[in-house]
Amino acid sequence: MHVGGIFCDLSKAFDCVNHKILLAKLHFYGIQGVFEVWLRSYWNKRRQKVGVTSPNTAQNFVSDWCTLQHGVPQGSILGPSLLIIYIYIYIYIYYLPLRINSVLRPILFADDTSVLISSRNIKDFCSVPNLILSHMIK
Repeated sequence: MHVGGIFCDLSKAFDCVNHKILLAKLHFYGIQGVFEVWLRSYWNKRRQKVGVTSPNTAQNFVSDWCTLQHGVPQGSILGPSLLIIYIYIYIYIYYLPLRINSVLRPILFADDTSVLISSRNIKDFCSVPNLILSHMIK
């Protein structure tokens, strides 16, 4: 059996989620009512600041407070699920099934995408990564 993998990580994915677009997608997929109102209030006027402590000096650096315009909270339980809805619903439902066959197994979680490839036939095995990468680059 020939086995391989392609591993992708979207940089800054959690920070790039547009709240209005995500809420529109959630609404389209039937998430409405109380949960939709809760999410709107979750992001409404949410503020953050960043603090950095230098291990070699006694200096601490703290940014000013800023209101978040984009992004989902990293480290939260809800963040990865919201990111999957924002980015991968289209890819997972509409795009990947057209490309998946007995050789491919996609694994999606938050900003990480892995595609496992396995085949007894070396020709099938070697053709799949090139096919996937050519579609990713487009």
